[in-house]
Amino acid sequence: MSATDIQAIEAADARRCQAALAKDAATLRELMGDDLLYVHSSATAEDKATYIDRVVNGFYDYKGFTHLRRNFRVYGDVALVDGDVRIQVVVKGGLKDFVSRYLQVWARRNGGWQVVSWQSTPVPAA
Repeated sequence: MSATDIQAIEAADARRCQAALAKDAATLRELMGDDLLYVHSSATAEDKATYIDRVVNGFYDYKGFTHLRRNFRVYGDVALVDGDVRIQVVVKGGLKDFVSRYLQVWARRNGGWQVVSWQSTPVPAA
């Protein structure tokens, strides 16, 4: 695991979060693998096209992402990132503000990193 890999993944994830906030479909398509499986803390599972469509069209209106903790493990061209993130999102007209514990899988493809899996679980409020 190199510091360069971790920095590249952190930068890619920052771009992903900014793209979700900005509803930037082109950047989301670039940073997400065609084989993406995105499982929300609600257990809703989506592929790449569905997730991006819902972000761009406002079904998920993200307001903020705050990373509270992250751990990186890189195995060649695959990286696992686990952590806690505070997510603020409007869904069906209601603001949700919660912390999720997640596992994210990145794959190095064509010289860059793409997220290919996201699985999150809500962290109960203290």
